[in-house]
Amino acid sequence: MSMRLKEMMARELAESFRETDSCVVVGLGRMDVLSVTELRTQLRGEGLHLRVLKNRVAAHALREIGWNGVDELLNGPSALAFGGENGALMASKLLVDWNRKLPDTLTIRGGLMDGKVLDEGGIRRLATIPDKPTLYAMLAAAVAAPVTQVAGLVGELVGGVARAVGALAEKSEGGA
Repeated sequence: MSMRLKEMMARELAESFRETDSCVVVGLGRMDVLSVTELRTQLRGEGLHLRVLKNRVAAHALREIGWNGVDELLNGPSALAFGGENGALMASKLLVDWNRKLPDTLTIRGGLMDGKVLDEGGIRRLATIPDKPTLYAMLAAAVAAPVTQVAGLVGELVGGVARAVGALAEKSEGGA
């Protein structure tokens, strides 16, 4: 491949990577075309992209945009998952799940999030973090629980007062 073509590919890769601030690097050593296509489809459903990389060209593109250290994760057949609002978070969830189901086809190598290079363990820990909708639901439940308890207590208090007033009214009617 000519040097000029490699430079053009590196620029094109760098431009596509500039649109995001995180990624996950995987090894695709034993994946067939059908499996890669299925994985891409799942990632695309979350607004993510999977780019199979030529390592030297990708390393050049990654250094160009300042993703230093990610190029060290590129050895052997590699792909980079990126994009979307929660790129590394959603990619890590899907890729770790894929790796759990088919451990011989895909290897998690690491990634980048918030300017920090993550190893495989970091990506696996990242996959355990709930996504935003789940976090919002957990927060709403945490906020609603005390309010529900207070409402129940106020209801019991008002009910208790009403029963006491009713008992007093019965007593005064019975005694009169």
